[in-house]
Amino acid sequence: MKKQALTAAITLAVSAMAQATESDGNLTIEINRGLPQLETTVRESTTGVQASPVSDGGELLKSLTGVSGIRMGGRAIDPVIRGQKETQLNILLDGGYIHGGCPNRMDPPTAYTSVDSYDRVTVIKGNRTVVYGGGGSGGTVLFERDWPMIDDKGYSVDLSGSYEGNGDKWEMGADAAVGGDDGYVRFIAHKSQAEDYDDGRGNSVDAEYESESNAILAGIRLGDYTTLQASFEKSAEEDVEFPGALMNSPFADSESTRLKLEHQFQSGAVQQMKIDLYQSDVIHLMENAMMTSPSSSDTEGLRVVFDADAADIDWTFGVDMQNNDRNAQANMVSNGSAVFSQWPGVSIDQTGLFVEGEKALSEDDVLKAGLRYDRVEASASRANEAFGMMGVNRPTNLYNAKYGSTDTDSTEDNIGGLISWTHRIDQQYSIETTLSRSVRTADATERYIAKANMMGMGSKWVGNPQLDPEKHHQIEVALASDMDDLNWMLTGWYNQVDDYILRQRVGGDDIYRNIDAELYGVEFEVRYRVNSNLILGSSLAWLQGNNEDDGTDLSRISPLELTNTLDYVQENWKAGVEWKLVDAQNDVCLSSSSCGGQDVRQTPGYGLINLHGEYSLPMGMTVAMGVDNLFDKFYTLHESRDYLLDTDPVQVAEPGRNVWMRISGSF
Repeated sequence: MKKQALTAAITLAVSAMAQATESDGNLTIEINRGLPQLETTVRESTTGVQASPVSDGGELLKSLTGVSGIRMGGRAIDPVIRGQKETQLNILLDGGYIHGGCPNRMDPPTAYTSVDSYDRVTVIKGNRTVVYGGGGSGGTVLFERDWPMIDDKGYSVDLSGSYEGNGDKWEMGADAAVGGDDGYVRFIAHKSQAEDYDDGRGNSVDAEYESESNAILAGIRLGDYTTLQASFEKSAEEDVEFPGALMNSPFADSESTRLKLEHQFQSGAVQQMKIDLYQSDVIHLMENAMMTSPSSSDTEGLRVVFDADAADIDWTFGVDMQNNDRNAQANMVSNGSAVFSQWPGVSIDQTGLFVEGEKALSEDDVLKAGLRYDRVEASASRANEAFGMMGVNRPTNLYNAKYGSTDTDSTEDNIGGLISWTHRIDQQYSIETTLSRSVRTADATERYIAKANMMGMGSKWVGNPQLDPEKHHQIEVALASDMDDLNWMLTGWYNQVDDYILRQRVGGDDIYRNIDAELYGVEFEVRYRVNSNLILGSSLAWLQGNNEDDGTDLSRISPLELTNTLDYVQENWKAGVEWKLVDAQNDVCLSSSSCGGQDVRQTPGYGLINLHGEYSLPMGMTVAMGVDNLFDKFYTLHESRDYLLDTDPVQVAEPGRNVWMRISGSF
């Protein structure tokens, strides 16, 4: 009786249109590249997900309720879920982890996702599972591909293309598979390109990029109950501009290899075994007029997961292992000499054991619990290497100057878990309560970055090898109402964080230290079907984050946001309007103030109107068109990065009015 109490299906419009299921706080977006066939028996909504094309997974995610993003340029939006970001989120691509090659987050994991190439995207807000890795306090995002659905003709082809006027941005994608139930071969290709876009004031924002990805996947049925799948994927980013990083990226290339084995057991308590083996290698280059910085990030891992049924409990248990090696150094453009090291031979090994069980106590009550143990070992093999003139920029010297220690090795034993109770009050109302603890280890940048100044100029950015892991203790309560025409869900949550890892500017330099912090918020979503054609939707998200050590605000906390939608659906066409209202964010910790935070400014509020429509043609074709930011408003996401303009910091602004068109088809 898994996920029975708060299960609701909602239909969402994402780039090519999407079908979504929200269950126990999990939002599943199924990319189907066609006009969804609406069913009166399920809950439907378009609230919170944009219909327009997206450049990558981060841009898709930031349109969901309770999710925002950090913009540095035209693409590579770094997602933020409930005020948490970076490695506070577990993001898996087709069953494996990929860690970006840029210490400055030019390439978060979502930058390596062409959204149309995935069959399903699942967003799990908060800590609701122990299955997908250690940490994940902010949430888990799964970009997944399935065994392709191929009919009797023995092949399937999906094609898509889009164009956006603001930024002269276009993309083309193809997904072709041949085979059937016994085996398949699948080819995926995607290419996109963009120029600078204009913000709502008509100012040009540096946003050029070229992106290309290609993948080959194959699967074979080894028997009636066993399947084996393998894939190889290569992504290439070229000439990507990042005004918010004060550097650009001439290239960022990744290669990912994955192997999946699934076996169904026909007797005994164990029902299924899944093995995921993966490797991803990233090379990245960033540069400006003075420096060039080559870097690499190599990740390999293994997940073995069993599903079982014993003592009337649905069990999931297993082991996962992950190793990530990173190197990065800065070289002078003038003579090629090494100036400092951002990642001095960093290696982080993680091994986890987990078990999760779910039991139906009655027809109206479900209990779920999980426990996880992680062993983490971290080191920096090049920390004693000399960089800069006369070797003055040795990483250990920087660590010692800021933290009084040269010890770079660290070992952790981390324990997390959760318990959740779902109760169906009556045929209409259900309530769920979740208590959890998750432990998030410091990442490579937080531990070991060793950016020195050059010739006594500029600021330093120094990691702390002795950081303690974050301990998140969360409580979440969700009340849901499920009726034929009116459905809503109200969620409140509180997160007490011991040893929160805070990046802080002290004396002009960026350092890391542990503090105590708290985050809490409320989310509300409602959908009302006026009649068979008209659907109203609304969502609200509010969030607060506090530094409990000194009483200041945490940085990059999303402001209050309200989104209203109205959609009209006919058999072959659909039209909709979205009205988004975002409040000002005045609770900030500015980088220029004594608290030394990451906020650029107190961000003013704004309102947006977005329009979209689509028509389903014969032969499986769909044409979609729309206008984002109809009234050409100037606005910035509060979390976005800044750049210098006439010595004053300026946030990277969002695009102004943008007219777009998309064509897709399945054959």
